[in-house]
Amino acid sequence: MRHAFLAMQRELPLHDQHGGKQVVQWHVFRDMGEADEFADHIMLGDDQLLVGGAARDSVGEFWWVGVEVGDLSHWGNLTAVNKHAA
Repeated sequence: MRHAFLAMQRELPLHDQHGGKQVVQWHVFRDMGEADEFADHIMLGDDQLLVGGAARDSVGEFWWVGVEVGDLSHWGNLTAVNKHAA
């Protein structure tokens, strides 16, 4: 595993709970290797950070990879926040 954040237990950010998390894009994977590989191909812009973690739902364990921005007001339309689930 190349991305240590995938080993951390961290809940998936919910669309209606930005609260300071500032996560604007995320993808969910059922396989940690796939999440790790996906993270290798994300190109970040200025004031952006790669984030993610592991969590569990009724199906089982999952891993998520996302992009956190420094200032949501610069992101623009909050309804354009994008998520992709497994």
